[in-house]
Amino acid sequence: MISPMNFTIRNAKIPDAGAISRLVTYWARQHIDDPTSSEAKAYLDTLAAAATIERIGAAGFSYYVAESPAGLCGVIVIRGGSRIHHLFVQPGIHKQGVARALWEHAMARSDSPTFVVNSSLPAIPVYERFGFIASGAPQSRNGITFVPMEYSRPGK
Repeated sequence: MISPMNFTIRNAKIPDAGAISRLVTYWARQHIDDPTSSEAKAYLDTLAAAATIERIGAAGFSYYVAESPAGLCGVIVIRGGSRIHHLFVQPGIHKQGVARALWEHAMARSDSPTFVVNSSLPAIPVYERFGFIASGAPQSRNGITFVPMEYSRPGK
C-alpha cells in the first residue's frame, strides 16, 4: 500500500515518456467502447511514447508524475493551464491519495479560477470528490464515452 509519505510529485521529464505512455494507454484501452474502430486506433497512436515526448516539451502542457520507490505511480497532464488532459494512477493503488495529490499539486501551479475535464464514466465519482460537477450530457469522442465536468475554485 502506498501512503502520501511513500511518493513524491515532480515535473515529468523526457525519460518518463515511456512509463507515462504505458500507464495512459493501459487506462485508455479500458474505457474505449470499440478498440477495433479506426477512431480508437488513431487516438491510441496519440498516446505513444513519441507523442508524449513532444507534449512534455510543448508549450501549453504541464506534466507532473507521482513516483514511489517502485517507479512511476501516477500522472496528471494539464493543458492550457485549466484542462485536465490526463489523470491516471497505476492499477492496484487507487484510493491511496495519489490522484488527489497530483490534482492538488497541478492546481496549485495554475492561476486558473476554473478547470475542466472530460471524465470517463468510471472516473466521475473521483472528480466529484475533487469538487467537479457535470457540465453537460455524456458524449463520445475517440471511441470513449465521457461526461464534461467543471471545477470552480472557491473564492476565485
